[in-house]
Amino acid sequence: MRRFFNWKLTVSFAIVLGLCLLLDLRISSSAASFISNATTIKIYATPLGASTRYIGACEGDMGFSRADLIDLNLNTYRIYGGMSRWEMEDDDGTYGSPSIEQIKANPNLVNWEWWDRAMSSPEGGSDYHFSGVPEERWQGNARTIFETLKDLRVLPVVTIRNSDPGRSPGWALQLNPPRTEADWNEWWEHVFATVYWLNVRNDYQVDHWEVHNEPDNLSQGWGGNHEDYSKLVRVTADAISHVYTTYLPNREYHIHAPKTVGGSLWPKEMLATAPAYFDNVNVHNYDLDVSSYVQQVRGWMRDSIHAGSPLWLGEWGTYTTGYDELEFSLNLIKNLIHMSQPGDSYVYGSHIFSLYNWGKEPYFEGLIDTDGTRRLSYYAFRMGIRALQGGRDVMLATSTNPRVMAIATQDDYEKLFLLIVNQNSEDYVANADVSALKERGQTKVWEFSETHLDTIIEESRVTSGHLPIHIPAYSSQLIVVE
Repeated sequence: MRRFFNWKLTVSFAIVLGLCLLLDLRISSSAASFISNATTIKIYATPLGASTRYIGACEGDMGFSRADLIDLNLNTYRIYGGMSRWEMEDDDGTYGSPSIEQIKANPNLVNWEWWDRAMSSPEGGSDYHFSGVPEERWQGNARTIFETLKDLRVLPVVTIRNSDPGRSPGWALQLNPPRTEADWNEWWEHVFATVYWLNVRNDYQVDHWEVHNEPDNLSQGWGGNHEDYSKLVRVTADAISHVYTTYLPNREYHIHAPKTVGGSLWPKEMLATAPAYFDNVNVHNYDLDVSSYVQQVRGWMRDSIHAGSPLWLGEWGTYTTGYDELEFSLNLIKNLIHMSQPGDSYVYGSHIFSLYNWGKEPYFEGLIDTDGTRRLSYYAFRMGIRALQGGRDVMLATSTNPRVMAIATQDDYEKLFLLIVNQNSEDYVANADVSALKERGQTKVWEFSETHLDTIIEESRVTSGHLPIHIPAYSSQLIVVE
């Protein structure tokens, strides 16, 4: 048999073989890339603890909107009260009078006409008259604010202080800090009148009280030292307690202290010197990762009578700029996750600073601009609230990719929430294994990114306990399984 060498066929075969090898190489490379970006997030039927109970915001003097509170679904709101806001002059014109004992015997010695006017008809038409030109501030009174919060069942947390960052009001500088009997009479009366007006003369359900604001920070108005502040807490607690035990005997109330700046040692000292006069530990923390200082405060609490007391972050976020930046917005969600993780980084309640701008330029930046524009972080905050707020069960969740942060919560109706953050330049493909809790179910997927501002991007189904997820670079997703 003769054999023929067909060189054309051989060359063609070699070309095909080469193409196949090249294609196989590309497929292998693609597969390797896929594997490196593949992530498994597994949710277990094991509750580790509860998510943050209260998530809210500090007020801002440039706005107050019922629609914003509803849209965000805030369940707490922080208000900066005090003498500069509601007693800009001595309410009765006689310094040091009436005395504490006289008011305890007869609450009508307080000039309630003054308080009704201050709360209902503020100077220049703005309850924020103390922070600048009233006509440039939100137009409305304290009564409207507290009525709205009560109607929406939003928990008010109110700061009581004698002096603000502008060292106002001038008449109160003589009791900053209080030293004489007359000083303490005036302070006790102010605290009593604030609590009594809001809850006895009216019924605004204001039961959380903060003693001053950042007393360890001279620029915030407090003129005393730590020892002076400890006494302020004790006298404040006495005035608040008198209102509740005398007029509201079946109502709980809570006192927050020491309201200090991040990194401060005052919380440790207050837990040692005046622990019986407050029941909620409240600090501020503007770190990019709030966990470290929270853990430090938790350590101090363990060594005191407040080992099991609620810990609040009364201010966090930023008081400069950042709310329009994507990276900062994603980091905001990560901090919300840190605060909901059971353990030493857990935070019972928090208020981001601030919902609205404070002042005109240069101003403290809020989630909502002066013209009502919602900044980028507003939408990140809203998605985090939807996933975490309310003290839900936090389920054990593991991720095979350390670059993907995830937390899972489950509400009382067994609805499952999986919140994921990818603050990296790579996309990831993930398999969410929810088989321990759900074999099947309808899902909705929200995304926060530059192109999707907390919007639903997909509706799908859990199949055999699994759900495929695509996590774009620099994004966060919330998967809700009904």
